[in-house]
Amino acid sequence: MARMRKRRAVAVSLIATVLTAVLIVVLSVRGDEPADGPAVVPASDRAPLTGLVVEDATTLDHPAVAIKVSDVRQAHPQAGVERADIVFVEPIGLSYTRLAAVFHSRLPARVGPVRSVRPADAPLLGPLSPVFGNTMGAGWVVTYADDVADWDNLGTARVSGSGAYVVDRDRPRPDHVFATPEELLELSELTEPPEPYFDYAPAGGRSSAEQAGEPGRLAVIPYGSSWQVTWTYDDGSGRYVREQPWGPHILSGGDQVAAANVLIMEVESRVDKLVEGHGAPVPVLDLVDASGRFTTLSGGSSVTGSWTKSGVNDPFQLRTDTGDELKLSPGNTWVELPVPDAGVMIS
Repeated sequence: MARMRKRRAVAVSLIATVLTAVLIVVLSVRGDEPADGPAVVPASDRAPLTGLVVEDATTLDHPAVAIKVSDVRQAHPQAGVERADIVFVEPIGLSYTRLAAVFHSRLPARVGPVRSVRPADAPLLGPLSPVFGNTMGAGWVVTYADDVADWDNLGTARVSGSGAYVVDRDRPRPDHVFATPEELLELSELTEPPEPYFDYAPAGGRSSAEQAGEPGRLAVIPYGSSWQVTWTYDDGSGRYVREQPWGPHILSGGDQVAAANVLIMEVESRVDKLVEGHGAPVPVLDLVDASGRFTTLSGGSSVTGSWTKSGVNDPFQLRTDTGDELKLSPGNTWVELPVPDAGVMIS
């Protein structure tokens, strides 16, 4: 009987030891999950330009590709824009916008129609150190942008005959040129992936807009008397869908443009010529050593705050009116850049 009790005691001790070891392993695996919130995923396991968790971070070990895209009506339907991590909507004239679409997580087969460089590209894209696709531009604009921006400008004239650009003869000029991001990457000497452009809520957490809980299901953004865009929250997808002045913003594959986040940054604009060279003055956005207001929409809500930016290649600093760092929802982001007195409506 004594031997039996001894054997049982040894067995219990062994079981306790095994259970303790299992518990230690479980806790070590879950050690980054706070007791009162979602697990914190290491930054290295999240896509830098979307904040989304990735299974294999090595697939993102390459530079971002930024491409200028025409946005006049005859340029539609655009191609490839639905795969962009970030899209900047640049006002470049009265009732006239152009897109700077940034690709890193997903590279489409082709993007376009491609158009020319404008001064705002430098401060918007410089922090990303991208490979930059475009159809060149006025002499002084290209000189200025290349002198100040941290990028590899592989405009059409610089890689002629390489296959990086193709002409779609069914499209009207000048909106008939399309870029192939993979080819642009192959031609570039850049190798480093981009640094994060925005900050994101943790997986399963709430964005700053969702925490603030202000109205944010609809945004109407005028870019002139005859040009306004509308973003509407879609409950089914949990994303915002975009409309152009003539109707839904439909892409070449038939899908409507949609975004997890809509960041509306008010930016002063003026017509200027920043350096000597060929070409007339053009609209310039005051983004360098500047500041302004913003409204961000995500999850059906909105939050307001202030943005600041120092040098051309310095990142934006975005803080809500409570003084907290802006946190977006993981996913793609469209950045609208109207002037402060544009009359943006949020509801």
